[in-house]
Amino acid sequence: MHQTCSSAHVIYPKLAVILLCLLFSAEAFAQSARTPAPGTEERAAIMDALRGPAEKELKQSVIFKVDTLRVAGDWAYARVSPTRPNGDEIDFSKTKYRKQLELGAFDPQGEALLRLEDDGWKVLEWAFGGTDVASVAWGDKYRFPKSILQ
Repeated sequence: MHQTCSSAHVIYPKLAVILLCLLFSAEAFAQSARTPAPGTEERAAIMDALRGPAEKELKQSVIFKVDTLRVAGDWAYARVSPTRPNGDEIDFSKTKYRKQLELGAFDPQGEALLRLEDDGWKVLEWAFGGTDVASVAWGDKYRFPKSILQ
């Protein structure tokens, strides 16, 4: 009997540590997401971070119509539609997406997963033009609050 009590004294503290770790992990990934308001510095910084990959992809200057923008902690998810800075729509038939457009396999929206680092927002994933939802696969690669996708 003495040996059983001794084992219990060792097991219970370890179990408590494991349970606390699980609790804090679940809490971290259950953060509620919010949408930064138009005109805020945070929203502008996220859009500025996205601009690089979008302009590289489309080979022209862009601004974004924001379809979805969700932030939780230092994670952000954006679904955007690029337009020209003067507000005109982009003629995607003059981009590398011409063939996809002709085949009806083109969606003029981009999806991005970003993380806030010491020097600002960084784009971890950028998907553009596809008809599938790219963000579904990102959950396997990154541990971000799922609330940003809702």
